[in-house]
Amino acid sequence: MEANTLFGRPWKIAGRFDTFEAADKKRNQLSSNKNLQVKVKKQLKGFVVKTRSVEVDPPKEERKSRKKQRKEKASDR
Repeated sequence: MEANTLFGRPWKIAGRFDTFEAADKKRNQLSSNKNLQVKVKKQLKGFVVKTRSVEVDPPKEERKSRKKQRKEKASDR
């Protein structure tokens, strides 16, 4: 079973609306972009449209801590 690569990725707010119809119109407008996930969430006062990118960034290289770098320099001497 594959893990979802987008799990835990943050959503950005694209807009807040008083009615679902207005939020749905914005969602349909944004969903034409295939690189975005779009959703409408109901809140206490109105609705919010949220988006996030589908593209996954490559993982960053792990950097050595300064202590490890110092130890390596000391052992080379």
